[in-house]
Amino acid sequence: MTVITFTGGTSLKLLQAIVFLTLLLHLRPALGFISSVGDADSDNIRCLDGERQALLELKKGFLDAYGNLSSWGSGDENKNCCNWKGVHCSNQTGHVLELRLGFSYLGGMINSSLLELPYLTYLDLSYNDFNHSHIPEFIGSLGNLEYLDLSRAKLSGPIPHQLGNLSHLQYLNLSCNSLTIIENLECFTNLHVANDWLEVVSGLPYLTTLNMAWCDLPPMSLSSYPHFNNLKYFASLESLHLENNQLKGGIPKFFGDICTLRELHLSGNNLDGQLVERINDLSGCAKDSLEVLKLARNQFTGSLPDFAMFPSLKEISLFSNKLNGTVSKTIGSLHKLEHLDVSSNSLQGVISEAHFSNLSKLRHLQLSDNSLTLEFDFNWAPPFQLDEMYLRSCKLGPTFPNWILTQSNVTIIDISHAEISDTIPTEWFANLPPKLVLLNLSCNQIHGLLPNVSKMPLNAHTIDLNANHLEGPLPLFSTNLSSLSLSKNRFSGSLTPLCKINGGLLGFLDLSDNLLSGALPNCFMHWPNLFILNLAGNNFSGEVPSSLGLLSMLVTLSLRNNNFSGDFPVSLKNCSSLKFMDLGNNKFSGKVPAWIAEGLPQLIVLILRSNRFNGSIPWHICQLKYLRILDFSLNDISGTIPQCLNNFTAMAHKGKSSSNLFDGNFLGTDGGYVCMGIYVDSAMVVLKGREYEYGKNLGLLKIINLSSNKLSGKLPSEISSLLELVVLNVSKNNLIGEIPQMIGQLKQLESLDMSWNRFSGEIPSSMSELQFLSHLDLSYNNLSGKIPSSTQLQGFDATRFIGNWALCGLPLTQKCPSEETPPQSEPTDDGSKDVEKDEDEFKKWFNAGAGLGYIVSFWSVCGSLLLKQSWRHAYFLFLDNLKDWIYVTMAVNKARLWRKFQNQG
Repeated sequence: MTVITFTGGTSLKLLQAIVFLTLLLHLRPALGFISSVGDADSDNIRCLDGERQALLELKKGFLDAYGNLSSWGSGDENKNCCNWKGVHCSNQTGHVLELRLGFSYLGGMINSSLLELPYLTYLDLSYNDFNHSHIPEFIGSLGNLEYLDLSRAKLSGPIPHQLGNLSHLQYLNLSCNSLTIIENLECFTNLHVANDWLEVVSGLPYLTTLNMAWCDLPPMSLSSYPHFNNLKYFASLESLHLENNQLKGGIPKFFGDICTLRELHLSGNNLDGQLVERINDLSGCAKDSLEVLKLARNQFTGSLPDFAMFPSLKEISLFSNKLNGTVSKTIGSLHKLEHLDVSSNSLQGVISEAHFSNLSKLRHLQLSDNSLTLEFDFNWAPPFQLDEMYLRSCKLGPTFPNWILTQSNVTIIDISHAEISDTIPTEWFANLPPKLVLLNLSCNQIHGLLPNVSKMPLNAHTIDLNANHLEGPLPLFSTNLSSLSLSKNRFSGSLTPLCKINGGLLGFLDLSDNLLSGALPNCFMHWPNLFILNLAGNNFSGEVPSSLGLLSMLVTLSLRNNNFSGDFPVSLKNCSSLKFMDLGNNKFSGKVPAWIAEGLPQLIVLILRSNRFNGSIPWHICQLKYLRILDFSLNDISGTIPQCLNNFTAMAHKGKSSSNLFDGNFLGTDGGYVCMGIYVDSAMVVLKGREYEYGKNLGLLKIINLSSNKLSGKLPSEISSLLELVVLNVSKNNLIGEIPQMIGQLKQLESLDMSWNRFSGEIPSSMSELQFLSHLDLSYNNLSGKIPSSTQLQGFDATRFIGNWALCGLPLTQKCPSEETPPQSEPTDDGSKDVEKDEDEFKKWFNAGAGLGYIVSFWSVCGSLLLKQSWRHAYFLFLDNLKDWIYVTMAVNKARLWRKFQNQG
């Protein structure tokens, strides 16, 4: 069996290498060898002097900083090289057959003295550091070599074509180096520029396994590769690994004609098309031999094919594609099937007993994140015993699925989001399966009391019951619990029952959003490996116990929304691994300690909002260079803001664009611990004037919130150096002076609140450059001058600027003096409008004056007539004479006109 590996070197691939090696040893010729470690006959076998000298020369080329080759000596006591560490000799001839020097932390170079070991069949130099030197070409002259492992050895340069001369080679692993294959082929890092990589392996006559996983192969169709459609190069191929590359298109049809093909690994590429059509391309003689089909994390569409054409299938992996439709019952005919994973697609319909009728060997069932409904008879007894079941988001309820109780060998049960609205079977929960590692019943409507767990698995394990309707006191759990999540339930009473978990394995504890109360018990010393502690949203009170300071591994601490009191817990000074700390909405008091930066140097999030802290902000806090969120709002903190804010490096420089707050995983789920990639810290954040709870996107925020305190002095200009700041809130303080002129440098700023202070001077013109600003409040200060012109600033409501007596310009109605139009000598269109406006104003005053004059004149005349009789008689006599005169005049004029018209006629 020949194994070619150019993988990414993951632990999974290492496990595969061990499996291949085991099979290899069964196929090796019956040539005995002895080991230098623990072999009773090794003292009777003497290595050949020439080969001993060759090994000594080889040692001279190495840098052995850790003394792993200290047994390789030239003295009489170490003369027999067959007793040297890592050297294995034939128990018949004494020739050196194997050099097992992996994980020896060697440096230096690989000496050509290896050629003096002509019978060498096994060479392992993996996990060493050869400082980017090249693979020696002379290795291609080791004609008897069957096994060659140079993975993770910090090698670079071209892969020598001489390796193609190793006609007996059955295993080759060059993964995790910076290697190139003749001309333009680079393994693991730059294979995306290659188009001839198959030439390197096409000449190996015993090729059974080809592994090119994680090699960044170029985004082209497999059918486009030279040699890849030539069956003669792969006539003996049994296992093909091309997962996690950039391949696209379909599955080459000739794969179906490789009659020896047992495993096809194409996951993690960009393969597409209708899955039914792609699978039909494998309908040649390979359909009878194929046992493993892995096509996960691609772009395949359509419905599931009829897998009954592959009677030998043991493993089907199709998760994370774009598949839809139903699951055919014909899958139940695959009597050899052990692993079925179709999770994270858009499958729908009902899964019944018929789908599993003949699957007696099924061990791994993964149907999560589809729209499937599992309907079984209540008393159905499955023909299989599962090791793992992932049924998240499948509909299993409303009653608790009884068939799960029959699975006595199961290690993982995930039936979260399954619409179960029932109680937990008490007897089953109290005596969980002995091999159980993970039990996830979260996000259902499971209700009632949780029974005590009297019998639990011996290995570390995880229990997740969050987001249900469980109530009552906390139950007793076994001492070896490693992860417990009971958040978002209705548990009440004390935390004390959990002190029985004293096996030292607990790494994760989330009891947030319950009704728990009382003081915290002083038993945290039982949990030295605890790295996440979330007690937020309960009714805990009193001071934080001193044993909390013994949690040296603690990364996340959330105590917000409780009634804790006392000074800032001094015991936390010992929790140097803390990255997330939220003590908000409690009754803590006293000063913010100056040791916080020295004791907690890894802090990313520090939230102390809504407490009773007083005193000043210690300047030492500027040493928290990883800090992204600082919230001291709603306290009684006084004094000035430290001028060293520019030392907040994480806010000043652009880092990785990730919504995750932390990078990497602290502990893996394999041991029952919860992976940091799964758990998401959440925090209450004041953004755009409102309070929000941020979870999965918390890592995108960079926040400074010092609002509602008694801070005085100026806002330090150094704050303009925090170029990645998203939220700045210093409202409701006593800050004075001008707004920093360079505040416009904060290009990422989305929310700025400086209201209710005593800022003075003009608004900096640079503020108009804040293109992402969606919330601004500068109200109730002493600002003056014109508001800078920009689409952003003029788009805010005028209430965001009110309370500044000398501020003018839009969006305020108060105009600036410079905005008034000066008088003009000649009327223009604009001047005409001004004239019209003046005429309108004149008419208003004229009419008002005329009315007043009419009233005065009327009563002056009429009043005189009423009071003076002689005037009244004279007035009416005048009216009579006037009437007679008008009548006579009109009559004369009428007669004249009449005569005139008659004369003309």
